[in-house]
Amino acid sequence: MPWFAWIAIIAILVWGGIMVFSMVTGKAIPGSDGESTDPEELERLKKRIEALESGQVKPEVERRIDRLEARVEKRELRDSEHEAWERKAREMGLGDD
Repeated sequence: MPWFAWIAIIAILVWGGIMVFSMVTGKAIPGSDGESTDPEELERLKKRIEALESGQVKPEVERRIDRLEARVEKRELRDSEHEAWERKAREMGLGDD
């Protein structure tokens, strides 16, 4: 068996051991989806969301939001152009079958 296969086997065994340990202890692995959230952090996030929704944000945050929205619009336009190009290529018989 090649040496890199042993690395994969050991990694799988370590991952399995970590999963079993987390199930037995009932603690989530840091960074996983099941990680419990700190109630204080949740309250801080709720307050920030309320401030954003009520319009009590700093001007630089508004500018950043505007820039992000512009980037999203550009990306959507580029994606739609790309999809139109692919559709036209398929109609001409040049697409991947």
